[in-house]
Amino acid sequence: MSLGRYRNVNRIEDGERPRYYETTDFPTQLELQEIATFKIRVSRFDRLDQLAFKHLGAGEYWWVIALVNDLDWLYDFEPGQILKIPISVEDVLRLV
Repeated sequence: MSLGRYRNVNRIEDGERPRYYETTDFPTQLELQEIATFKIRVSRFDRLDQLAFKHLGAGEYWWVIALVNDLDWLYDFEPGQILKIPISVEDVLRLV
């Protein structure tokens, strides 16, 4: 089971309205020297959720790859670009 972005935020329920989560601002810069990573070259067919599934064990960790690489969203990279993949998701979660 993966740890999501919402693990430490409050869930808000408002009567008849659907429940939602408080927003959390992640740091824009991580102390990358504290995170062990390896590098991959992405193709035009890659997506962050697929890369997260392949390398981190769960597609829900796409945001971890985005955070480590300072990407804004799921498709914010170019074919041939080098991305850093954290070896341990827990190392990233410890810093956010």
